[in-house]
Amino acid sequence: MSKKLLAALVMYAAIAVLAWFTLDARVSLGDREIPLRAITLLLLGLFAVRTLLHAQRERIERERERSGHIG
Repeated sequence: MSKKLLAALVMYAAIAVLAWFTLDARVSLGDREIPLRAITLLLLGLFAVRTLLHAQRERIERERERSGHIG
């Protein structure tokens, strides 16, 4: 795992911890009340998954370049 990837994941985790302890408001969506904390954690989770997928894609592309595989 690269230092950049590790730093990004640590930052996502830090923001998630801050969100967990500071957000307690609720947002109305139709007839439901959804905690703002849940929405924030969901978005942070999606960003973290996207970051991991991007890192995986770059790793695969580097391996293909090293092996001389085109396509």
